[in-house]
Amino acid sequence: MVLYVVGVLAVVVGVAVSIALHEVGHLLPAKRFGVRVTQYMVGFGPTVWSRRRGETEYGVKAVPLGGYIRMIGMFPPRRGTPAGMVSAGSSNPIASLVESARAESLEEPAPRRRAPHLLQPQGVAEGSSSCSAAR
Repeated sequence: MVLYVVGVLAVVVGVAVSIALHEVGHLLPAKRFGVRVTQYMVGFGPTVWSRRRGETEYGVKAVPLGGYIRMIGMFPPRRGTPAGMVSAGSSNPIASLVESARAESLEEPAPRRRAPHLLQPQGVAEGSSSCSAAR
């Protein structure tokens, strides 16, 4: 019985590692070419563990039978649709799924907060304008 459980765990871990390596194959080129990747997840369902490093959240989900990375602008807009807009829905369920994915890929995450010392040039006192500081 113990050997059976060890075998099942070994297969589950092997599949999870295989999925993780596959998703790294998407993650690395995307980051290399400047695409914003907001999530790298192994598995589906509720999140079991995650950690944010930079702009990407890395994590493990409850069902280790797949994985995904979320890239901003992953699906291009349909031809003839103005930039930043999603076209009207369709009665075709497959087309609706594609349009939904396009709409979600257009969502921008909240901008990163910058440290206060990076927002103000050095040598400029708080509350003063740069013109008065240069005089």
